[in-house]
Amino acid sequence: MISLSESVATSLQLAGRIALAAVFLVSAVHKAVWYRRAVVEFRQAGIPLIPITLPATIVLHTFAPVAIIAGVYVVEAALALALFTIAATVKVHNFWTMQGEQRLVISRVAMANLAVAGGLLVLAASASGKLL
Repeated sequence: MISLSESVATSLQLAGRIALAAVFLVSAVHKAVWYRRAVVEFRQAGIPLIPITLPATIVLHTFAPVAIIAGVYVVEAALALALFTIAATVKVHNFWTMQGEQRLVISRVAMANLAVAGGLLVLAASASGKLL
């Protein structure tokens, strides 16, 4: 079994937190910059109350990842993002209702989202949050 020094483990944890956070920060920027396109996407996905849910999504995708990177409220931020990711995947990437090529493509997106949610749950369970 490989044993990591504390400094290496801390650096790897920070790198992992940054990688997980980047997914959501990029999403926040995209939704904010291309807001009208995001409204259309939310509408097509059947997401209700878009004037509330879209800004709330942008806020969550901005502040929770920053908290994760900074090492503050890591458990809360990771759990919030994990729950969001699972709910969004079930609502938007429901590949089990699709056929053919679309089912294959969307199932891959759903599985990637599941992996991100899993990483967030592991992060929440480990409660590791040192900045450096």
